[in-house]
Amino acid sequence: MDRGIRACILAGEKLPEALAQLFALGDRVIAPTQAPKGDIFFCEVESAAEMDLSYGNSLVSPTEHLRPPKELYFEYRLKDEGPPEIIPPPPPSPFILFGIRPCDVAAVQYLDHFFLEREPADKLYGQRREVATLIAMACVEPAAETCFCPCCEGGGPVSDSGYDVQLTRVGEEYLVEFATEKGERIRRQWESLLAPATPEIIEARDLQKEKAGEELFELHANLAAAVRRVSADTVSPATWEEIGRHCYGCGGCSYLCPVCTCFDVNDMKYDEESGARIRQMDSCRLFGYPREAAGGVRGFSLPYRARMYSYHKLSYEHFKKQGRYGCVGCGRCIIACLGHMGMPTVCELIRRPPTEATS
Repeated sequence: MDRGIRACILAGEKLPEALAQLFALGDRVIAPTQAPKGDIFFCEVESAAEMDLSYGNSLVSPTEHLRPPKELYFEYRLKDEGPPEIIPPPPPSPFILFGIRPCDVAAVQYLDHFFLEREPADKLYGQRREVATLIAMACVEPAAETCFCPCCEGGGPVSDSGYDVQLTRVGEEYLVEFATEKGERIRRQWESLLAPATPEIIEARDLQKEKAGEELFELHANLAAAVRRVSADTVSPATWEEIGRHCYGCGGCSYLCPVCTCFDVNDMKYDEESGARIRQMDSCRLFGYPREAAGGVRGFSLPYRARMYSYHKLSYEHFKKQGRYGCVGCGRCIIACLGHMGMPTVCELIRRPPTEATS
C-alpha cells in the first residue's frame, strides 16, 4: 500500500452513520439514487436514506457533475455605450461525489489531464474539480454484465489512485483508504467510527481484488492487442468498413463515455439586448461534427468516423498526448450501441485478420 495512503477499518453496520455524518460537513452530497423505473443516477441528496447502496453502476457517468453535458461560459447584456456587460456563471459550491466506481475514478484522471494539465487550463472544469471530493466505492464483483475494466490500462475493480477516499467491502467490514487532504477531512469526520487497518484486511482486499479481476470480470476485450494494431496502422480498411456497417451514427457511445471530451461552443440570443455563450457535448461519430465555420460539413463516412473514434481511444499517439488510453472499461458503450459495436467488439474486429470479420 502507498505510504501516502492512510488505511482504516469501518464496520459494516457503521456505514449508515458514516454517511449521515457526511451531511454535517456542509458540502452538497451527490450519490447514487434509484429512479422510479429502477435506473441509477447520481443526484444531489438530502439524507442517506435517499441513496441506493445496492447499485451496480449508473448509465450516465457521475463525471457529468464535473463536466456537464451543457454549461454556461458567460451571459452578456448590451449597453447603450461601451462594451457589453459580461456576466460569468456563479462559482460552484463544494460537493462530495459519493459512490463513484473505479472506472469513473480513472475517467476523472483522464479528464484532469485533458482539461487541467494542458495549456490553456479549462477554468470551468478546474473550479468544479477544486471543490469536489471523490469518495470511491470499489467493486467486489462486476457492477454490470458489461464491465471490462481489467482489460484497460491501469483499470480494475479497485482504484490505485485518483480518489480522495475509497471504500472496499471485505467480508462484513470496509477497508477505507484516505489518499488526499480532502480525504483527511473525511477521516477526521469519521474518526470515532474507524479502527486502524490490519495487515490481514489489506491482504484479504488484495486477494479479493486479484480474484475478481481474473475470474469475475469480462476479459475478452484485450485492448492491448488492439492498441498495437491501431498504433501500427495495420488495421485494414475492410475492418473499418465492417465496423461502419453496424454504426447508426447516433453518437450514443460518445455521449455516455466518461472520457469523451468533444464539445461545441454556441452563442444563444435571449433577446435583442442579451444572450449567452454555452458549451455542450459533441461526438465525432455524428455527421455534423466536422462542420466548418462557414457552415459547410465535410461529410466523413461512417467507416472514417469509426476509425477516428477508435484512434482516439486506442492509439499510442493519443496516449502520449493524454497520459492514458481513452477507455476505462465501464461498458456504457456496449449498452448504448444499437449496432452492438461496443469497445470490446470493436477491439475484437480490430484484432482479427480482415477475412475473418463477420457481418
